[in-house]
Amino acid sequence: MSPKTAVIIGASRGIGLELAKYLSEEPESRVVATMRKPFAMASPNIQVLQLDQTDSGSVERAALQVPEADILIVNGAMGEDEHLTTISSERFAEYLLTNVVGPHRVINAFLPALRARKTRTIVYISSIVASLTKEVGSHWGLQGPYATSKAAGNMMTVQFHNELQGEGFTVVAVHPGWVATDMGNLAGPGAMPPRESVEKIMRIVDGLKLEDGAKFFDIDGSTFPY
Repeated sequence: MSPKTAVIIGASRGIGLELAKYLSEEPESRVVATMRKPFAMASPNIQVLQLDQTDSGSVERAALQVPEADILIVNGAMGEDEHLTTISSERFAEYLLTNVVGPHRVINAFLPALRARKTRTIVYISSIVASLTKEVGSHWGLQGPYATSKAAGNMMTVQFHNELQGEGFTVVAVHPGWVATDMGNLAGPGAMPPRESVEKIMRIVDGLKLEDGAKFFDIDGSTFPY
């Protein structure tokens, strides 16, 4: 059997970069790390591919280079401290293109690779602000356009679950916690290191079962209400 293959979308920095490094530490694994602006990585079992999820041609070219994959982790996203009442519709459309349409085209492009293996796991890196229940009255974290786009991304994971569960796919959303990345640091100091978040994310991913499909996981393994 060929090595277990994980595809990480958005691996140039932060959580995505740490995911690629962490998964590559297993000698028998293969990691495909996608980036808008690729750079070489030291590990021999990491394949770096150019991929811009806002560009359908870029996504399709990358997917053609991956014939088989066990896990697809969709991490690429944009987020700023912005509000719906102050941004333009054009700016809002950028959020939807990057955080919703982009993951949609990525998942569809890599479906043939996932169908070539039996694991068939898709993980959408979400956020606590995607929970409609928890966001009512909340004033913490990135709100407005980011939260709206992430909530749409969560619904997308549910719909992909509905459409793919019969083929043995497990599709979930995971909140990575408050992480010391460029985006996470907008909330101030005190966030956890990316490595800690990644270890907890993979603990969840490694324990997934088919019946976990469509769940929205917190970083501690519990689940959030949508």
